[in-house]
Amino acid sequence: MGSFLAAGAEFGDPISLIARLVRSEPLINERLVRKKANRVSFEFDTIDARMTADEARDTIAGKADRSRLALLKVLTTAEHFRYLSGAEEFRDGQWYSITLLPRGERPGAFAWASSLGDDGYEENVPLVVDDIQYLFAEGDSPFAPVGAAVGSLRALAQAIADACKFPENAIKKRREAKVLLGNMRAPHEIIVRDVGQASFCSALDAHGNELFHLDAGWPISYNKKTASSKPKLKVSDVPVILSHWDWDHLHGYHSIQGLAGGMWVTPVQRLGPGAKRVANALAANDRLLGVCSTSVLGGPVRLIRCKGKAGNLNQTGLSVQTTLQSGKTVLFMGDADYDLVRPKMSVLPDFIVATHHGAKFSGSVVLPYGGGGRCVVSVGKGNGYGHPSSAAIVSHSSAGWLIEYTCQWGGGRRGGRYLGP
Repeated sequence: MGSFLAAGAEFGDPISLIARLVRSEPLINERLVRKKANRVSFEFDTIDARMTADEARDTIAGKADRSRLALLKVLTTAEHFRYLSGAEEFRDGQWYSITLLPRGERPGAFAWASSLGDDGYEENVPLVVDDIQYLFAEGDSPFAPVGAAVGSLRALAQAIADACKFPENAIKKRREAKVLLGNMRAPHEIIVRDVGQASFCSALDAHGNELFHLDAGWPISYNKKTASSKPKLKVSDVPVILSHWDWDHLHGYHSIQGLAGGMWVTPVQRLGPGAKRVANALAANDRLLGVCSTSVLGGPVRLIRCKGKAGNLNQTGLSVQTTLQSGKTVLFMGDADYDLVRPKMSVLPDFIVATHHGAKFSGSVVLPYGGGGRCVVSVGKGNGYGHPSSAAIVSHSSAGWLIEYTCQWGGGRRGGRYLGP
């Protein structure tokens, strides 16, 4: 049976969603004379709006049909998005009501949506935007009176947003995280896995067995074309250190066998409906350790909480320094800028995984120990964001990093890349 998205697209029915903006990424084309013509990828964690608040809470809690959860990507210019939505500015953590129609029904901003299935968000339903209404941002003051229709949507969205707070029983778990990290063995090497446009690294012993993972990503539907064959893990249920709650860093929870059963150490962040369902499932089994602390050191691992702009998932996550058996260090940033972690680093790294799949970043690149080191860019060729950025690659190279890619690039074949020993 098809999802509610596929059914709407097939029969021409409007699709209504309550949506949390989780990511807005400019797709920069330097050849455009008019910079405002550059498009932006707006990505939302959403839930079917045709339900009551109680039904929505049950869906998010894992007590009702998961297929009413969906991820949505809208591609348009920043100027047009403001016009459509009525929002003066857009930022992560804003909530919207969005109505979509089948592609071809009418002109509109292109959109792609995917409901949650057995293996995650894998379907890709092409749609157009019929209507977007800005509702509120997390942390807003109490609402002013509005019309009945908007007020009803806003009340539903507020109930959903309240249900998406990080699980209370998993907050302030620094001590438990420190114990978990302290029991880890120093890895022989780190593999940056070829998972297309996503992030998934594993710390390995000398026999290739997994000790822990850094992120657990797999491409979501609109980057599915970049995927490789799914990794087959040697060891199941080992710990996962999640840099932040973006789907290209955690989608393997649904898609890759062996990731859902381990302990997950994550930053405490605001979540959308689909991400909160994952957090709820982990917390219910005491497998979620939420970290708020600035730094956590245990065994071969040091976690550093990035202190970027509040509400920005990329810049408020965890960076990870891992010491290998050889004594060399690997720095893993997730999608955060290097400047957010530079003052807190104990040593300069010998190896790094390039931040944000090689996208543009603010500030400068961290320098390699000894003036030279190896950097791996985890990226899928042909992805929808234009990663990697040529400016970012030049910045890394100029800082002394020798760059490798997990995708086919510069004559090299795609595949996992090893850092160490």
